[in-house]
Formats: sequence, structure tokens, C-alpha cells
Amino acid sequence: MPVGHRRDIEGLRAVAVIAVLLFHFGVPGFDGGYVGVDVFFVISGFLITSLLIRERSTTGGISLSAFYARRIRRLLPISAVVLVVTAVAAALWLEPTRLSDLARDIMAASLFSVNFVLANRGTDYLGAAAQPSAVQHYWSLAIEEQFYLVWPGLIALVTIGARNVRRRVAATMVVLIALSFTASIALTSGHPSWSYFGLHTRAWELGLGALVAAVVRSAHNTSQRVRSVIGWAGLAGVGLSVVTFGSVVAFPGWAALLPVVAAACVLFAGDDVLDGPTRVLGARPLQWVGQRSYSLYLWHWPALIIAQAAVGNDFHLQAKIGVLLIVVGVADLGYRFIENPVRRSPRLLTNSVLTLRLGAALIVVGALVGLALTSYQPDITTGVLAVSPTLIDSTSTTGVTVATTATSTAATTTIAQAPAGPSAPFSMAAAAPLQPIVDAVSVNVAPDNLKPPLLNAKQDTSVIYTNDCHQYYKSSVKKDCVFGDPNGSVTVALWGDSHAAQWFVALDAIGKQRGWKVLSLTQGGCPFLDVLTYNRDANATFNHCVPWRQSARDFMKQSGANVVFLAQYYGLLKSTDRQPITVASWQQQLGPLIDSLRADGIEPIMLGDTPDPPSAVPACVSSHRRAVNDCAPKAASDRVVGIDDAVRSITLASGTGFVEPRRWLCANDVCPVIVGDLLVYRDESHVSNTFMRSLTPVIDQVVGAAVDTIDSR
Repeated sequence: MPVGHRRDIEGLRAVAVIAVLLFHFGVPGFDGGYVGVDVFFVISGFLITSLLIRERSTTGGISLSAFYARRIRRLLPISAVVLVVTAVAAALWLEPTRLSDLARDIMAASLFSVNFVLANRGTDYLGAAAQPSAVQHYWSLAIEEQFYLVWPGLIALVTIGARNVRRRVAATMVVLIALSFTASIALTSGHPSWSYFGLHTRAWELGLGALVAAVVRSAHNTSQRVRSVIGWAGLAGVGLSVVTFGSVVAFPGWAALLPVVAAACVLFAGDDVLDGPTRVLGARPLQWVGQRSYSLYLWHWPALIIAQAAVGNDFHLQAKIGVLLIVVGVADLGYRFIENPVRRSPRLLTNSVLTLRLGAALIVVGALVGLALTSYQPDITTGVLAVSPTLIDSTSTTGVTVATTATSTAATTTIAQAPAGPSAPFSMAAAAPLQPIVDAVSVNVAPDNLKPPLLNAKQDTSVIYTNDCHQYYKSSVKKDCVFGDPNGSVTVALWGDSHAAQWFVALDAIGKQRGWKVLSLTQGGCPFLDVLTYNRDANATFNHCVPWRQSARDFMKQSGANVVFLAQYYGLLKSTDRQPITVASWQQQLGPLIDSLRADGIEPIMLGDTPDPPSAVPACVSSHRRAVNDCAPKAASDRVVGIDDAVRSITLASGTGFVEPRRWLCANDVCPVIVGDLLVYRDESHVSNTFMRSLTPVIDQVVGAAVDTIDSR
């Protein structure tokens, strides 16, 4: 069975890239199309190892310069062109707020390390859906390039003195596959972003292709009928993965076995089996697509991301079809006029040193383009300046009623007093929108002196994001996250996900003023409700939240917490159906949780969810600088209204405080994203730290008196 040009491999490449394109373009029924990347890994492992085994067996050695020259001619020219074109197109059409991250990504992509950047970014931002990078798909190319850096040396090392090179390589691959696959399983649950983007957890996929390359000669001893069955079963397995893996709980891990083993089966079967899958894979259309699969893969993602940013909400089916047709045309041009001419250049084929210099130059070009993009400052000025709003002054009230006792300190506030009794510590039934919010509804132009500035708004977070007190992928709480007044007589805990963490700066400031010890117990994607959640960005079920939740309960009890503020994002997804947590779940769990906390001597206060913008606010405002209300959250959905109604009913019946931020932040069903010179949201769902700090006096008028009242009982 020849290891040269194989129609089955070309066709399998076509299947893989078509699956990826259909998945990324959102075609229904292809939610598992991302497994096409895994198929590419298997093919790469097979082809590269086949070449290295042949060279080692025939010449007794492996020429590293010749190997890397081949890889440079094959991969880097079109890769560098795509990076340059992407940078230029992004500067023209991408939201300005995304350019700084993209610049870093382009530099990392040119240096074969963007997978590390994305893995780390996934760790940092799983509490919120990060906008995809226009070169995010280079993560798979980075893994392959890292693989190429170590593979020839590994093959050369393990085959020193080997009489049977194939047998030695096969034995090595078995060990490598076992180690890497074990790491993939272990990390997929606890560290999904590193598992997804890491070479150490993907090496087994390349290794399985390498194993097939080492044992492929045994296919000659296998009947064509058996090979045909193996090949068809493999092709069916790839297809089954593509159409069913949208419901996979965690990937890669165990789930990746099906597409990876299936691809290996197709390769083992070969293309010389008369009734094998090559009858389909060898079709001319698939051969044409397979030849251009590399260009198609590189061009499709930046075209899709930048076109979507340029078109906005009008990016519907017709626009997607148009982009896809452009991608196919550009990929064909790239294949004809960049890939083939460089790969087949007689001068480069006979001069490895010249090829290596070309590779170094292309790497430098990519890095310099990324560096240039970091210094590019798009003009997003409007010529308008705004004054800082005063959300509350010494004579205003929040319209909140507070229940007091004879020893309450609430009389020092300006909040209307109510008789003590079974009612909640405070009620927001009469709360009205803050006047600056009402005024902001009619403002439609972004001022130039916004705080935080649009271009770095996403970094506007509190200290718990930099000292690891806001956790990710942890099974137990960090116990040294004590803030406010460490010697305070009242211990207050903040418990929940990133939508709880956004309240930290306010509670920390109030705690310092009122003498509260504040415990920060927050983790991205982990609710206080006993619900197993699924994170779409990590494509993982957050099993670690279950023990972390119990750890938080235990720590609050051990710490003698008097009060706990509960908050979580209403849009968190359940792992069972990947739909938002239902009103029924809140109705069933919140009451018993309140009772359970009180049994531990801890008084709960609910922090309702903040308004949910339709998209990332800084990016939207940067593109709608004179129509900022297009970015504003409007009327709450029926589900959100249902949750608020359920929480209001349960807290009222149980005498529990319930902060309803929408009553403050919205007017006439519009929740402005800019108030005076303040940007309200730092991303697509979290209130900016700057705005929350300005809101602190308002929050203090409500919860400050309530906590003091609770403590005095």
C-alpha cells in the first residue's frame, strides 16, 4: 500500500474541513463538526511519521533541515498571508475593542503558541463568554507545529540501534498514546481549556495516526474484505461524530475516541481496496476540496468573524452563503498561486537553507504585523464629553423600606423605616429608577471621557480577579480571601459565580466603613443553587462546582459568617439539556437553601441579577458610538421575569432581603449602558467595576442598614 499520494487521505481531508465549515457556519445538524480537527490530527500524525520511518529505514538517519524545509514550504507561506490579511481586515472592520487581543493572538500564531494564549484566556474568562479571536483556529496549527518541532527528534532517538524501525516506533506510540490519553481524560473535567488546547492532551491523536503508519504494512496481510469493513466503519464513525457530538458533555477526553479511532480505521484500510471507502472519498469534488483543505481552513474563520462584525445583526443566511463562496474562491487562489508555487519551487526544493531563511522571514513578518496592530489606535472619538453622575446624594432615598428593631442602627440612613416583624429586612417594592439612569435613557452618544475606556473595559475588574480569590476550576474555596474590615464584628460572605463577584467592590467598601469582615467565595460558572452546570465556552460540565459549593458552605459555618449575599447569573446552563436554569429550579431550591443557611446561623440576602445586554457592550458601543442605546438591555425576558417573581415571592414569605438591581438600572424597559461618563458594563453581562463602585452608596443604603439590623437581633 503506497504512502505517496492517497485518494482516501485527500477525501478524508475534505470530509474533515467540510465538517468544520458547516459547524462554524452554524448549519443545523452538524453541531459536532469540530471533530474535523481531530481527523486532521490523525492524518498529520500518519503522514509525518510515514515519511520519517521511510527516511530512517532507507538512509539510516533523519535530516532535520530537510524535514523542516518541507514543513515550511507546505505550511508557512499561506499561513503568513492569512495573518497579514486578517490584521488589515480587522483594522478596517472589526470592533476596535477586539484589536488588542487579536494583535497578541497574531503574534502568538506566528510563533506557534496561540494555543497557550487561548488556553490561558479560557481559564481567565470562563465566567463570561469571550468573543472569539479572528485567528482562534490557529490553535490546531500551533499544536501541529509544536508536534513537528519534537517529532523527528523523538523518532530519531527511539530508533537508535533498532533493527526494526517500525516496531520500535509502534512501541513508543503505544506508550505515548496511553500517557496523553490519560492526561486528556484527567484534565477535560478539571481544566477543560488546557485539555482542549494543549499538545500534551492532543498528542495521542497524532500518536494514533503515527501508530497506524508504523503498522500499516500489516494491512497487506489483511484481506481486502476485512479492510473494506474497517474503512467503511471508520468513515461511518467520523460521520456519526459530526452529526451527534453537539451533545457531548466534555471534549476531548473519552468522547474523542470515536472520531480519532474512526479516522485511524480509514487510514488503515488504505485506498487500494476496491470496495472500500475510497469509492466515496476518491470522488472528484472531494479530491478538489481535499487539495484546498488547508487554505479553506485558514481563510474561513477570519472571514466569518470579521464579516459578522462588519454586518452585525444582518448576518443571516444569505450573508453566510456569500462569505462561504468568497472563502472557497480565495482558498482556490491561495492554493494555485501561493501554496503550490512555493511548495514546488525548484529553487527551494534544492536549497534547504534558503527555505529555512524564508521560514524565519515569514515568522518575523507575522510577529511584526501583530506588533503593528498593537500600536494601532482607531479613532473612536465623538467630540462629546460628559460629567460624572451622582447616583445618590445625602438628601435622596432609594425608596426602599427597611424593617428595624429597637437596637437597629438603620436610623442613621435616609431610608424610610417600617415596623419590625416577619417581613423581609428590606423591600424594593417602591424602588424607582435612579434619576441619572432616567436621564441616560435619552442620551445616545458615547462621550470621549468614558470610564473605564472602551478599549480596555474588559480589564475593569476588582482585586479578586488578580489575586485568585475569584476562582476557576477549583473544588474547594480559597480560605484566605478576607476583605472589608478583617477585625470587624460582623462576618459577611459573598457567594456565587462571576455575577456575584461583580458586587465585591461595593461590599468590600461597605464592609470597611461599617466594620464587616467580608469573605469572597466566588467561582466562574458555579452557582449557589444545587445545579450541575454546563459551560458553552469550555464545552464542559462543571463537575468541580459540586464539591466547591459544599466547601463554601462548610467554610462559612466554620468562619462564623453572620450574613451571606447570594448571587448568580440567571443565564447559567444546566448540564442535562444545556438550557438556562428554569424558574421551577429556583422555586424548588431557594426556599430550602434559605432554611438550611439559617440552620447554620447564617442570614441570606439575595442579590438579583443585573440586566443582560444583547452583546458585549464595549464592542457594541465602539461600533455604535452615536447610537449607544442599540447596545442597551431592553425589557427582561419572560424567564428572567419569572425568576425575579419567584425569588421575590420566596424571600417575602421567608423574611429574606432581595436586592432587585433592575429597579435601579432601568427606566421604561431600557437599561442604559452609559450613565454620564460611566460605562455600565465591562463585557456582555458583567457590570464594570467602576460603575459598581459608583453604585456603592446606593447599595449601602439598602444592605448596610439591613445587615446591621440582622446583626442586632
